[in-house]
Amino acid sequence: MLTVLVLSCKPTVPDEYIQPDEMEDILYDYYITQAMAGQGLSYDKNSYNKNVYYYAVLKKHGVTEAEFDSSLVYYYSNADRLYGIYVQLSERIGNEAMSLGASVGDINKYSKLKADGDTADIWRESPSAVLMPVAPYNRLSFELKADSTFKRGDSFLFNFMTDFLYQSGTKDGVAYIAVHYDNDSTAAYSCHVGVSGISQLRVPGDRNHGIKSMKGFIYLNRGDDNSHTLKLMFISQIQLVRFHPEEVSVATVATDSVRASRDTMQVRAVPTGAKLADTMPKRPALLKAQPLRAR
Repeated sequence: MLTVLVLSCKPTVPDEYIQPDEMEDILYDYYITQAMAGQGLSYDKNSYNKNVYYYAVLKKHGVTEAEFDSSLVYYYSNADRLYGIYVQLSERIGNEAMSLGASVGDINKYSKLKADGDTADIWRESPSAVLMPVAPYNRLSFELKADSTFKRGDSFLFNFMTDFLYQSGTKDGVAYIAVHYDNDSTAAYSCHVGVSGISQLRVPGDRNHGIKSMKGFIYLNRGDDNSHTLKLMFISQIQLVRFHPEEVSVATVATDSVRASRDTMQVRAVPTGAKLADTMPKRPALLKAQPLRAR
């Protein structure tokens, strides 16, 4: 009886709107067809194909454009439910890509790094997320405290994959990292994300100061478009790769200095039986001072 009571009290989506499971299936097919529509085509042909595939998806699921648009308005007004759909959709798309052997070289080469190596992936949060331009689901924030594995001069590479699913509006994401140093100074770095694919944000090293902490976020901006059309950014394969600076040992520096000094010395051969004084360069004879004569 308690289970029935709990289920009966759980709010449901009104019948006039597309239900969550069906909305997920529609968005999944929409995502796949939009990715297919623009492969190797011009902008005009790409836009035409996307419209054709969009209406084909709606027809497949027996949904009119008006029903789809009104359902999106409802879900945007209930952002927690829309976000739940997007999380399921993100996982579904990620699993599908992995099953097809999807890979990106610049990201995959860091995928098996250990956290304590000279080059290490120190990202400890979820490797994927989904953002939509509705607070609080428009921001992925993180904070990282430095530990004993950090060294002065460490540099960083913030890597992630993005996939945009937009009906209208400008795709405008931002990645931002602020580094707080042991002298209480802060350096900030950012980059814009406006296309699907790999995004990278580089943080150079500072050999003069140690790092205390790093904070950052990925943010999806709504811009000037306040419509309730579909706007979605999938984020996957998130990595924060740390690179230790190359160290030069004192012994190596000393050896190189001795070698350089030896190479620049002029060595003179001493003939057999010659005295050491005979091998030294001759000094020019000094001129004797002549007395001045009065005229």
